[in-house]
Amino acid sequence: MKKVMILLLMVVFAVGIADARKRKSRAGEISDSVYTDNKYNFSLVISDKWDTSIKKDDSKVRLILIKKQYDIPNEYRHAPTYTQVPKVIVYVDTSSLPTPVFVDSLISDKFKSGQKNEMLQEFKLLFGDFVPEKRSKMSVGDVEGIKVSGERRYTLNVQRQGIDGDRADLVTNYYGGSLFFIKKENTLIIFHFICEKVYFTAEDADFTKLIESFKFVE
Repeated sequence: MKKVMILLLMVVFAVGIADARKRKSRAGEISDSVYTDNKYNFSLVISDKWDTSIKKDDSKVRLILIKKQYDIPNEYRHAPTYTQVPKVIVYVDTSSLPTPVFVDSLISDKFKSGQKNEMLQEFKLLFGDFVPEKRSKMSVGDVEGIKVSGERRYTLNVQRQGIDGDRADLVTNYYGGSLFFIKKENTLIIFHFICEKVYFTAEDADFTKLIESFKFVE
């Protein structure tokens, strides 16, 4: 009996250690609707409108948010999975450039760099012919950032099922989205938001609320 108890305690202890390691390996934690990043010391208030996915601690992508409820464009009413679900990526990297200069380089067609290529793999809004429509300064707490909003045209070959058989329709439409850039020393935090352009105004309001909740924590 004593050996059994010792064995059970060892199992509980091992599970506790594994669980602690698992928690530490994540980029951050969510408690009472507040995400706190373990490495970069910032927090966000996340409403229940979003599903969350916390990435690994060594990843530049820290957090992904997916809207739970969203509208579907008429073009996709019979093929809703083609809809771009409203999505936010929280991305952290380093740069010695001032924030306005970095923003210019990222949205410029002429500027090339390995860092930019890596970001474009994650930022679907910019991976194509992005057209900036609005750029403004935006302060969160006592730190000033830059928000850029715009659109990107896309074309999809939409497969549909019908009573007369399957068919494919070519659909051309627009993604809408925003990027928010904020910097502390050389740490650059970027929020990338994308959705269907037809719903951008309403969806961007929720995105703005999210970034307004951002703050650095000591």
